[in-house]
Amino acid sequence: MDMQAAADAVIRDEYGCDFRRLFPWKGKVESPWGSAWATVKPGTRTTRHSHDEEETFIILAGKGLMSVNDETKRVVKGDVVYLPPFSEHTLLNDSTTQPLEMLCIWWGGSAQG
Repeated sequence: MDMQAAADAVIRDEYGCDFRRLFPWKGKVESPWGSAWATVKPGTRTTRHSHDEEETFIILAGKGLMSVNDETKRVVKGDVVYLPPFSEHTLLNDSTTQPLEMLCIWWGGSAQG
């Protein structure tokens, strides 16, 4: 069985949040998509950015304000957000006490992983 233990997870500051890359696994599992578990700390936001991949955010815990291009909507646990290629996006955790956690899945584009 191949498994990434949570205790062994590598978490880096990427895009202004704590970012744990899940797939692909270098030298182990190849996939046509990438994924990460991201945590946005209370009162902070991800770095506004865009890229050539399509992406989906699945909100796992917390709440916040998702901005895509010029549109902003409230997101809560269970919400799913689709991001088209080259859309500028950022996510604000407007809680002062609770982290906002999401699963990020991306595919397509010129650079995988």
